[in-house]
Amino acid sequence: MIPTVSLRAPFCHCEPKAWQSDCRENIDMIEIRKEDFSIDEIVKKMKSPRIGALLTYLGTVREFPQGTGLGFEDDKNAIQKLEEIRKRAINRFDIEDVTIIHRVGFLSVSQNILLVAVSASRREPAFEACRCILDDIKDFHKSWKIEVVE
Repeated sequence: MIPTVSLRAPFCHCEPKAWQSDCRENIDMIEIRKEDFSIDEIVKKMKSPRIGALLTYLGTVREFPQGTGLGFEDDKNAIQKLEEIRKRAINRFDIEDVTIIHRVGFLSVSQNILLVAVSASRREPAFEACRCILDDIKDFHKSWKIEVVE
């Protein structure tokens, strides 16, 4: 019997579907901004004839006890961390592209924080990659976000 070995990159909670040696450089978009974003614009940029699934995740600020919102500092390392997360997903899953847009500054309840869009020829890899990307970003948030209370 051949032993099974599980390989994971740092921060990733998902098992890779398949390891790929080529690092595909597609239309990458990692952005950190103060202002809101348009989901429709991102989706339009990511569409192509090869795409059968375009999955979007929109994170918003939810209510929490005594809180008025969340604050995210404009961290210089954030772009690099998000790019690492993006590249890791592209290398691990059978996907075409990933877009990550994260807002900074004070965000009140119900405001948009995060957009993750994943394009793939099939839906399964898009869902798997998106879950892994979100888990990685959540780990990163532990050191980045600040709950704002009154």
